[in-house]
Amino acid sequence: MSSYSLRRLLWAGPIATIAAVLVNLLYYALTKALGEHYLMPLDGSTSNLTPMPFLMPVIVTLVPGLLATILFGLLIRFSRSPTIVFLSVCAAALILSFGAPYYLPAASLQTKILLSGMNLIGTAIITGGILLLSFKRTKIS
Repeated sequence: MSSYSLRRLLWAGPIATIAAVLVNLLYYALTKALGEHYLMPLDGSTSNLTPMPFLMPVIVTLVPGLLATILFGLLIRFSRSPTIVFLSVCAAALILSFGAPYYLPAASLQTKILLSGMNLIGTAIITGGILLLSFKRTKIS
């Protein structure tokens, strides 16, 4: 028999989130080193393109990671099948997150695709990390 542990989730969620942040920062640094400038209109106007701040990938990864941890904790507590519901919500959130970069006016297609890659990396690491690290095996005697 298998289940998920709220106690394990308390450390699994932050570990998965921190791992996702670190990998996204590595991805961000590598793509910047390869020539991507991540120019985008941060003030809403299409005429003033500025480079994406270094903290933006951190914040955009931390917030979903913490929300996913809270959601999975609630699902473990109140749902009969927390894994199915969690994966469904994560898949829907990933699909919706792909739309956000494409609404950035005047940002290049390359920037939009690379930002979508960042979303994919973060979702995969957070979702997989939370599920794998909070899994508890119980012995059948």
